[in-house]
Amino acid sequence: MDFITRYRQPSLVESQAGLMLVFLASTGLTGEPQPAALPAIFSGQIAQPLVFRNLLLGLRQTVESRFYRPDLWRLLDPVITSGHRLLRMECFSSCASVYARADLTENVFTDGMFYRSGTTNVDFNSTFLSHLAQLRPGKPAHFEMGEQSIKLKTAQGVAVEHTVKLPERWIKGFLQVQAVHRQMQPRFELDRLTAGQLLMQVPASASKTPLFLVPRRHKPEILYRQPAAGKDGFIAVNDGQRLRLLHTVLPDLKTLRVYQTEATGASLWVADTGTAQFTLGLSGAAAHGFSGDGDALRQLSAVDADEADLALARAAVASLNHFSITDLAQHQDLALPYATEIVDRLAQQGILGFDRDRDLYFYRQLPFLLGSRYQPDRLKGSQALLTKQAVDVEHCERRAGELIANGWVRGESGYYPVALRVDAQGYLQEGHCTCPWIDQHKLQRGPCKHLIALRFAAEKTL
Repeated sequence: MDFITRYRQPSLVESQAGLMLVFLASTGLTGEPQPAALPAIFSGQIAQPLVFRNLLLGLRQTVESRFYRPDLWRLLDPVITSGHRLLRMECFSSCASVYARADLTENVFTDGMFYRSGTTNVDFNSTFLSHLAQLRPGKPAHFEMGEQSIKLKTAQGVAVEHTVKLPERWIKGFLQVQAVHRQMQPRFELDRLTAGQLLMQVPASASKTPLFLVPRRHKPEILYRQPAAGKDGFIAVNDGQRLRLLHTVLPDLKTLRVYQTEATGASLWVADTGTAQFTLGLSGAAAHGFSGDGDALRQLSAVDADEADLALARAAVASLNHFSITDLAQHQDLALPYATEIVDRLAQQGILGFDRDRDLYFYRQLPFLLGSRYQPDRLKGSQALLTKQAVDVEHCERRAGELIANGWVRGESGYYPVALRVDAQGYLQEGHCTCPWIDQHKLQRGPCKHLIALRFAAEKTL
């Protein structure tokens, strides 16, 4: 696996006062003149201490949780990003089946100063948590984020957390989360009372059957059997006890927005307090963590993005910070399908997240990037099949913008009949293969290597 060293700041080209200015990134190698110490990324007095406390405790509870194989290790290091006058704090549960994010707007702070964009990742240790627990209305508290640490200052003193090593599997998780979230469709918007009544019914112990949440306005309930057709709307959630992570933010909740993707059963729960949001993303099942799933593989096409275009786009997304694919296409003068491919390639490196509630991508600056040549195992397997000419395309066509294809793929245990349908946005909507992976998971964990190989072969044929 190859790695790319993170530069302190990206190289940029800007036009100012009629002049074209070029800023080149520096590696900071020994012997070069060292720049003066950089100021804080963010600094501000906490105006809403209870909201700040509860959202951060929600993150802490998430990283401490394991909903699958609870006997194994735990990870305790949220990633904090400043940009677009927002502080975003992201983390995964230690089993990687839950993604949590706290979005703190400038209204959470008094005189909050967003000096520049940046990212750091820290561990919330016992000293920091002790200071956090002391936050109360009317008691002054100050939060500061730097490149190498965060500081929480209260009447009790100052708690400082320094950067820790970011696990590689979290970057892989970031790739999958953005792929899953951008396919989410809105299901419900619940007021504080309805949401609270519904979430308080979620059982603490795991259930082998899905929970069916029926958010009726005056009588929300949870069923253990799918409601009959024609009944009020519902949402099915596997391993529903994961929703109890929202209990920490219930006192501040004003609105709960719920999204889901039918393809995988993954869901997204956005608890809005008015000045901050706590987002909880659940994978289709606790046994299927985001880092190991392959939903991002549904969107990879045979188009090979140019390395120079990727480098320019990497600098552009750092400058844009929050953007849609259309924004990037216009900014870089790219065709929309090619801009989509560029975004997918950058997301593979973990530097792009997706905010489903705002329907925008956001940039995060990581301590290292997965190299642009990084490929998940199933993608490597598909490339090997193409190299061995193991794919026979029987039929492929474009129909109303969609790709329809079928054929045979010579696998390790014989020939597999394969068929697929890719929608006009480049997302694999249907896929059929007789291999053991699809037989066990269908498409809930992404396509198999045979489906990917067929897609690439069909796209090149057309």
